[in-house]
Amino acid sequence: MVNFGDYKQMSTGNSEHINLGKEKLHCLYTGNGKKLLVAFHGYGNNAAMFLPFAEHLTDYKIVSIDLPHHGNSSWPDNLHLTEQHLTDLVQQLLAQYNCQSISLMGYSMGGRVCLKIAELMPEKVEKIILLASDGLTFNTFYYFVTRTTPGRYLFRSFLSSPDRYMPVINWARKRNMIDASRYKFAMQYLNEAQERHLLLKVWPCMSLLIPDYKKLGTKLTQHNIHICVYMGKYDKVIPVNLAERFKGALSNANIELYILNKGHRLIDEDTLPIIAKSLHT
Repeated sequence: MVNFGDYKQMSTGNSEHINLGKEKLHCLYTGNGKKLLVAFHGYGNNAAMFLPFAEHLTDYKIVSIDLPHHGNSSWPDNLHLTEQHLTDLVQQLLAQYNCQSISLMGYSMGGRVCLKIAELMPEKVEKIILLASDGLTFNTFYYFVTRTTPGRYLFRSFLSSPDRYMPVINWARKRNMIDASRYKFAMQYLNEAQERHLLLKVWPCMSLLIPDYKKLGTKLTQHNIHICVYMGKYDKVIPVNLAERFKGALSNANIELYILNKGHRLIDEDTLPIIAKSLHT
């Protein structure tokens, strides 16, 4: 699990819960600016990871959301996060903070949430900052294991009894069919029962939020939404070429791609001011 707890997360934000029907998501908010930035973290992270941006974004109010099964959000194990949930979330935040529009920031899995919001409510979105973002291209494997009956069965079977599959994984690793970084990334979720249990809840929960890239491209162009995509040059989890494909496929949209000398973990003291600058232009 990527852990940002050792970094400047000692910054504290105010805490509240946002009701979405019978369910609720926890969020942290900080800053006194007139503009509204809504941020979504990645898998295994929590809302606190965006609080260090506050000192660099003094003209923004930052609202950072704990996604389902993360942080202090309360969410049933078998309930999907839906398009309606996202629409309700944005509408509540706009009303609460008396804003006409928002900017979005998403890291990894949270980037996919930002893209879905832009597809659903483009008229409410000013700018999007994507950080090592998931959802830049259609992921066939993810779709298979979360949206098809045989895929869901295999996914649950694999995570429930990983020892049964380890010989095959180790065989592939020894023959360089799986590179070292991806192998290490996978092992951190397979070796601990708690991590496997989290993955079994989170991946299905988020599986309905897959962008329709044709609709998204049209909406981004029609509403001239500016997207800044930051990727890590050495990121093996979500490599740079996915961002290049995203930009190429949506060639009419206003997309800027920046490549940082980082891996998947993009947010640190060096990159904070660089990323924040995109929201000042």
